Amino acid sequence: MTGKWSSPEGLIGDPLYPRLKQHVVGSTGLTYYEDKDVDFAQRVNRRLSNLRIDDCTSYLNILRDSVRGPSELDELVAEITIGETYFYRHREHFDALRDIVLPDVIARNRASRAIRIWCAGCADGAEPYTLALLLKREMDYQLQGWEVDVLGTDINRHALARARQGIFEEWALRSTSEDVKRACFSRQGKRWQLAPEYKARVSFQYHNLVQDSFPSLLNNLSSFDLILCRNVMIYFGPDLMQRLVRQFQESLVPGGWLLVGPTEPNMTYFTSFHTVNAPGVTLYQKPKRAFPLPVPLASMTIPAIPAPSAALPASSPTSTPAAEPAGLTLADARRYADRGAWESANRCCEELLKKDNLTSVVHFYHALVLEQLRRHAEAERSLRRAIYLDRQAVLPHYYLGLFLQSKGDLRLAARSFENATDLLAQRGDTERFPDADGITTAELRRLAAMHLEILRERV
Repeated sequence: MTGKWSSPEGLIGDPLYPRLKQHVVGSTGLTYYEDKDVDFAQRVNRRLSNLRIDDCTSYLNILRDSVRGPSELDELVAEITIGETYFYRHREHFDALRDIVLPDVIARNRASRAIRIWCAGCADGAEPYTLALLLKREMDYQLQGWEVDVLGTDINRHALARARQGIFEEWALRSTSEDVKRACFSRQGKRWQLAPEYKARVSFQYHNLVQDSFPSLLNNLSSFDLILCRNVMIYFGPDLMQRLVRQFQESLVPGGWLLVGPTEPNMTYFTSFHTVNAPGVTLYQKPKRAFPLPVPLASMTIPAIPAPSAALPASSPTSTPAAEPAGLTLADARRYADRGAWESANRCCEELLKKDNLTSVVHFYHALVLEQLRRHAEAERSLRRAIYLDRQAVLPHYYLGLFLQSKGDLRLAARSFENATDLLAQRGDTERFPDADGITTAELRRLAAMHLEILRERV
């Protein structure tokens, strides 16, 4: 240990230690450490030593800094999160998915021929890749011509970087049969590389369940057929767990499914779900009710839409929002989108564009909705139209990068992220984008830099 504190007890004795711990727990939701001071202090001490910091005050100042804080929190999260996972963990869960959940999803989605799955808290990717193996090996004949997207998110960026590589130690495959190993992996020394065809349906992105919003059209976190959040919420307190269960419910389509860890079921949290019992697992299904339009779109009046120059205003956290005009607005489209009523959201955007076709932000939202409807070519055209109408609009550049990245156009994707980064350099770190769930310039710049780093490794 090169820092001032030679033991966890010494760090715990710092007068600012309780405030530091409160800040970290509040940022990550990891109430697991509330009664584990020695373990927590050991992990924090490693960061203090690396930074050559001698006191909690200095470290707390870094974490609170709008520029240095987010990246340092990433490093600390890598120390304090418990990312142990492996393929086919709790095999009875995957049996239930194969026998109950996925057949139900396939039957309900025959018209759209699309499935969306979210693995929240995916660590190094073993869980979403296990789903990809299950879908490809056991259900591929039913899913020919379907679009199947499996999204893994986590708060640990280092784990996400490993997940994207798809390379695993032998220990991660301890519950994987030799047949699956031989058919789906290749040896690389002492490690195993997952075959490309099983990585194709899986993507990864950073997401903090505690701080980042969801459901969110802008973060592509809405309208899922299945959400897995296993062995994650056990580290959170009861209030946060109850809030997250409610948000997961809102992020599912009607009839969608939620699967949590075997130690997490608490029936008081899942009263809004139908409970389905299977051998060794309890499944939760969102009621299969539709969301009717509150007012027929044809009867709505179309308000004036802001001029292109006001498309994506950056406001301070304390600014007063403008009064919402009466009639149909982008807020209506977003409300439909956040609950998965994509056709209604699309009609909403189309009606707005009939009134005024020259507003960048409407084309931007329309692109996000079209992408969810799997109308990819139209979505790309709408994003490019949004950029044409307002070259200074950051979000269309950023989301065009995401879109091109998903298509495999890596060089063009990198150029879009570079354009977004250049525009963000002209803004203050604390400025917010109201049309992107209030994300700050610093946060969006960090995300763009992360995508650029990934792309430059692959190009």
